[in-house]
Amino acid sequence: MSRNTHLVIGCLLSLFLASSLSMAGTYRDEFDGNAIDTNLWEVMAEGNATYRLEDGQLIMESPDVADGLLIYWRGGDITDEDFTFEIKATVGAETNNAGLIAFIRSDLPPTLNTTINAEWKNMFWCGTNTPGWYINNDDWNNTGVNGPEFEGIWKAEIKGTDIICYFNGDEVVTIDKIPEERFVCFGPDTYTSHYLGSMTVDYIELSGPTVKDAAVDAAGKLPVAWGKIKKEI
Repeated sequence: MSRNTHLVIGCLLSLFLASSLSMAGTYRDEFDGNAIDTNLWEVMAEGNATYRLEDGQLIMESPDVADGLLIYWRGGDITDEDFTFEIKATVGAETNNAGLIAFIRSDLPPTLNTTINAEWKNMFWCGTNTPGWYINNDDWNNTGVNGPEFEGIWKAEIKGTDIICYFNGDEVVTIDKIPEERFVCFGPDTYTSHYLGSMTVDYIELSGPTVKDAAVDAAGKLPVAWGKIKKEI
């Protein structure tokens, strides 16, 4: 490979890196690759729960109540900053299905509801029987949207002292944010006590200072990858 070709490819990588950094603060994953980006997502699965990328979608399945699957954003815990978590997904028609996006006190793996319920800070879920939002283990409200197969865009926004939940662009509820650190996760069921089901994700979009730090860290791995490519040429 010629020196000029090296320079062109290097410039293209630099432009890509600069573009990534210019988007700092917002990250959108459309799952159009061959594998989930484990630099940005941590998969925690129990039992026979599985996930895969197929035709630009992330497909997650917890086929039985003994199975569970949660995927965490690796950007770390959220403390005082504003943060937005949006997901477009379809939830299957299985009985007791309850796909969710959630803020949780600690990055626990899927576990019995008696354990993990106490850790939820805010959960916004979507299922054929009980779509709604849930906060601090003592407050629940049905969004009034049901169907044999549940599809839509869910968004949870931390804004100052509030957490605002939206469904398909409409505000569902605004609740007080308790000032504690929290992590971000999503999955096809809420826990492994009696829930199961499937969830197909079209995209996830995150915004906030924590997202900025994670995006910069992930982009910084490109020079290392380019160094490996040059070594093998």
